[in-house]
Amino acid sequence: MILVGSAVLLCSPAAGAAGQVVDAGGQRQWIDCQGIGSPTVVISSGLNADHRMWNRVLPAFRKLTRTCIYDRPGLGSSPSRSGSKVTDAGKQASELRSLLTTVGESGPYILVAHSYAGLIARAFAAENGSDLAGMLLIDAVFPGIHRTYTASYRGNWHEGGTTINMNASERATKGGPDLGSLPLIVLTAGTAHPTGENDKRWNAEQAKAAGLSTNSLHWFDAKSGHVIQQDDPTRVIAAVRQLVSAARTGTLLN
Repeated sequence: MILVGSAVLLCSPAAGAAGQVVDAGGQRQWIDCQGIGSPTVVISSGLNADHRMWNRVLPAFRKLTRTCIYDRPGLGSSPSRSGSKVTDAGKQASELRSLLTTVGESGPYILVAHSYAGLIARAFAAENGSDLAGMLLIDAVFPGIHRTYTASYRGNWHEGGTTINMNASERATKGGPDLGSLPLIVLTAGTAHPTGENDKRWNAEQAKAAGLSTNSLHWFDAKSGHVIQQDDPTRVIAAVRQLVSAARTGTLLN
């Protein structure tokens, strides 16, 4: 079952969270990039969550390779959104691309996306597929959730004083997108044998997400809740390590 909100304020600040707020893509956003190596891991948080949600995995990522973490407008260390207070995953993906360019991060990137940010990662891939070296979807939201899932998730979503147009967000994923043979790991919370109808639907959509690439793995984490990077950080670190290795060696995931 998806958790839209988060208990992010209960998390301690991530290591090295000084970062910087920069103007990019018409917005001011906070970003912090540290570490050495390629590809560059780019972390995108779930709805209403910020960089503090990643405090249990971020140090390990930065030891492994260059890693960037950012906050969307109105969240964490980023100022509120400028201009229109209506956005969508496609616009947020474009703003992320501009943010990375502005601070001199040229990729290739491994996108690590939790929950709602799964839509941002898909939209980013739809427009910037050649810039990607891999993707990790952590219990990620799927296109159409706002129309077909439980009533509490229907319609537009909201975070940081911003309304997210979910119809536009779905369109921005361009029906997938097709990731070809891009290394992809889908990490799903809970067991592979759900009992409730909502969980069955959730797991089916997670399996469908794994089908976006011909080079993918689908892992279930039976001991974790929705926020796997907090509940089982070793599993998330292992996934990133495997993606980085596959990108560096050109080998298939296994």
